Formats: sequence, structure tokens, C-alpha cells
Amino acid sequence: MRTLEDKEFQKFEELASGELAVRVTQGESGSLLEGITFDYIAATYPTTSSEVYTYRDGGSGGTVVATITVTYSDDTKEQLTSVERS
Repeated sequence: MRTLEDKEFQKFEELASGELAVRVTQGESGSLLEGITFDYIAATYPTTSSEVYTYRDGGSGGTVVATITVTYSDDTKEQLTSVERS
């Protein structure tokens, strides 16, 4: 039987650089970025409990094609409360 720690670890993938990336899968209803073409992502942290990812097409100075805002219940970022695309 797998433990919770085993299940949580399976959400991550180790990159060649040694960093960890979150493994993302597309559900039945599609992806928040379905149909969006982008070649650049910038991350900002406007509060201790939120993250904003800005997707651009045309590099760092290109056109913003989507913004994803991730909000957590508090600054521990242990409980995700919402993910919104604008």
C-alpha cells in the first residue's frame, strides 16, 4: 500500500538540472491553457499566499496571451484554494 508521502511525491518530476517540477495532466474538461500558444512564462508573487503566471507569445516582450492566478489559503501554501485564468 502506498503512503500519502508516496502519492505526493508522484506529483513531482526531477529535471536534468536537479530541480523539481510539478507533473501536470490534462483532465477531461481540458486545460486552462488549451488552445493558447506561448513561448514565455513569467512568475510573480504579489502576496505571500498567491502566485501569478503570465504567458506570452513572442518572448519576454511579446503579447500576453493568458494569466494564471494561483491562490492558497495562507502563506504556507499547503492548501490550494483557487486557480483562475484571465
